[in-house]
Amino acid sequence: MPTINNNRNKQQGLALITVLFIFALASMLVINIQQRQSLDIAQTSSTLALTQMQTLALSAEDIAKAGLILDMNRDNDQNEVWDTASEQWNQDIPLEEAGAKILVSVRDLQGLFNLNSLYNNNAEAKQRFQRLLDEVGVQNAAAIVSELTLRLDPNGSPYNVKGAGILLAHPSELLTLDSMELEQYKLLEPYITALPNSVALNINTAAPQVLASWDPALSLSDATTVINQAHAGSCGIAVRNNNVFKTTDELWDHANIKSLVSQTNNTLWQKADFSVNSQFFAVLIQVHFNEQLLMLESVIRREKGNFVGVIYRDFSKTMDAMDNKIITCSKI
Repeated sequence: MPTINNNRNKQQGLALITVLFIFALASMLVINIQQRQSLDIAQTSSTLALTQMQTLALSAEDIAKAGLILDMNRDNDQNEVWDTASEQWNQDIPLEEAGAKILVSVRDLQGLFNLNSLYNNNAEAKQRFQRLLDEVGVQNAAAIVSELTLRLDPNGSPYNVKGAGILLAHPSELLTLDSMELEQYKLLEPYITALPNSVALNINTAAPQVLASWDPALSLSDATTVINQAHAGSCGIAVRNNNVFKTTDELWDHANIKSLVSQTNNTLWQKADFSVNSQFFAVLIQVHFNEQLLMLESVIRREKGNFVGVIYRDFSKTMDAMDNKIITCSKI
C-alpha cells in the first residue's frame, strides 16, 4: 500500500511540475508577445514620425523654391538681375508646423569653387584648386589635384580610373580619391561644390578663399576686401542695392583687381568666368520633432520662366556639415 501512495505522490508532483513549466512557458510567450507588440508600436511610431518629418522637410523645400522664384521675378521686374549675400533669401527662415520646429537656409552654390572646372585637364582650374587646398590647410594637395584631374579627364581610361571623364554629381565624391581623407575633406567642404563645368563664379556671393585662389598675386586679405563690397553685414533690398557688383565690369574696375587684369598676358582673368547672379542653390533644412532631428540638403536649379528643378536630395547630412555650409547675410 505505501508503494501505491508513493507512486501517486510522484505522479502528482510530476503533474505539478509540468503545470508550472507550462505556466512559465506561457508567461514567457505572453511577455515576448508584449515586447514584440511594444517594439512594433515603437517602430510604427518612429516610421510615422520619420514620414511626417520628411513631408515637412519637402514642404519647407517648396517654400524655399517659392521664395527664390519671387526673388527672381522681382529682380526681372526691376531690371536688377543680380544675386548678393545681403538678400532676403540668404537669411534663416524659422517655421513651426504640426508640433515641429523647422529651420530653412538657402546658400548660393555659385559662390563656391566648382570641382568640375577641372574637367578636361583645365590647367588654370588645377592651379586654383591647388591654391584653395593650401589656403584652407588641406595636406597632400598636389596628390589630390592630380588624382581629381585624372578622374575628370575624358581621355582617361574608365578601366583604369573609376568614372573617368564623368563630371562629379556631388562634392563628397572627393572621398573616393585615395589621397583624400575625411578630416581633410571637412576642411574643404564649406568652399566647394559640383556644378556643370561651365558655371561661372558669382562674385557677389563668393567666398574670399575661392576668389583668392584665382590668382597667386591676389592675397586673401585683398580678396576679402573685394568680397566685402557685396557682403554688407545686414539683409534687405536697400542694403543690397548699395552693396553689389552689378556687372563684371565693376569687378574689373575694383582697386584690388584692376592692377591684376591690366597686366600684359595675364590670362587668369576672363569675364566669362564670373557672374553677378546665380542659378544653382542649396536648400538646407533642419526638422526637429519629438526629440528627433532630420536634415535635408536639396540642390536646386533656378531658371527664367519660373522653372525650379531639384537636382538631388541628401538626407544624410550631419549638424556639423550643415553649420559649415550655412552662411547667411545675418552672419556675415
